[in-house]
Amino acid sequence: MSLRSYWELTNPNIVSLLVFTAFAAGIIGGGISDPVRLIEITVAIALCSMGARSLTNYVDRDIDILMNRTRHRPLPSGVVLPENALAYGVGLVSTGLVVSAAAGLLYSGIILFGLIDNIVVYNVLTKRRTPWNIVLGSPSGGVPAFVGYSAMTGRIDAMAFFLAAIVVLWTPVHIWSLAIHSKEDYGRANVPMLPVVVGVKAAIRCVACTSILLAIFTVALPFLPGSPFHLLTLLSSAVLAVPLLVMSAHLIKSPNEKSAWRLFKFTAPYLAILFTVMAIDVLI
Repeated sequence: MSLRSYWELTNPNIVSLLVFTAFAAGIIGGGISDPVRLIEITVAIALCSMGARSLTNYVDRDIDILMNRTRHRPLPSGVVLPENALAYGVGLVSTGLVVSAAAGLLYSGIILFGLIDNIVVYNVLTKRRTPWNIVLGSPSGGVPAFVGYSAMTGRIDAMAFFLAAIVVLWTPVHIWSLAIHSKEDYGRANVPMLPVVVGVKAAIRCVACTSILLAIFTVALPFLPGSPFHLLTLLSSAVLAVPLLVMSAHLIKSPNEKSAWRLFKFTAPYLAILFTVMAIDVLI
């Protein structure tokens, strides 16, 4: 057992992306003028996200050991004890909620909603029961961007929902692409991910439709009333949307694991690039 094991328990690759969307959304909301508040909300999101991943790994430890992709994680491999992971996750979440209270109880409540959606609705109630689990759990992914922006502007408006919607739409595209590639893994663990239940071709149609929505929402950002975005975001969002649509079309034409994996790898940096561009656009 080591500090590195507890770090891995938080799934830092996933968490870092969510935290970055919160930070970038905060910049978009004017966070550069109030760096202390921006740091507070970013730290709160980081702690809560790390805690949530630790708790979901605790819940999933019995199925993670059955999947090639996850069986080497700290819990299924026995490196971290379940009770320690549970205490660690609860501690991180509790600390994160306390930190978020400095920005306002409203934002603590929104973060709590995200935690409940991710841990309870997705992992406990729906992940093992319905192929639409990721749809029901995806709102939690949009919470960091929503909170990051609204906490800095001091209001909840259409832009906050739009930034969150991009993450919500991105989530099933990313996860379903992975599920298509890892269909046998999920089937072995008896997890009813979409391609396992409805088949690869039907899942691919869902991915393609969601990709189109994601592309539309991305390109629409500069045209929202009161949008802070300019030509840089418009051009960059279009540049990102084109390969997304092309890869989705190729996935429909060639419904196989290789095409799904290619789309999954492309969507991995998609959010980071888009939110980076939007933040830079606002700053300049």
